[in-house]
Amino acid sequence: MLGIFILLIIAMLLVVKFCKKTLKIVLAIIISLVALYCTILSIDRNRVTSFREPIFAVSSELREYENYSKEVYKGLGYRIEIDKVENQKIISSTMYFLNKVIAGAIE
Repeated sequence: MLGIFILLIIAMLLVVKFCKKTLKIVLAIIISLVALYCTILSIDRNRVTSFREPIFAVSSELREYENYSKEVYKGLGYRIEIDKVENQKIISSTMYFLNKVIAGAIE
């Protein structure tokens, strides 16, 4: 993730140095939005690996079973599944980005 931020900073510097004014504004906005999205994804990924609920994803589905429950959160392009036992303790969390697992934790 740090490599992506370094590439975005380099891209921003190249845009400022070599582009014309209107193109510079458009590219600066696009690079800023990509940096913001990477930050959001990084924060939720960190929370998944440390057994906490995500901040930027919205709870979309709750399935309750006899001894545990499974909650599904959806964000912009990613999905988080969290398994909890009866006392609401998180025992498993998995994060999917474009239907590929990018983070997970099992207790």
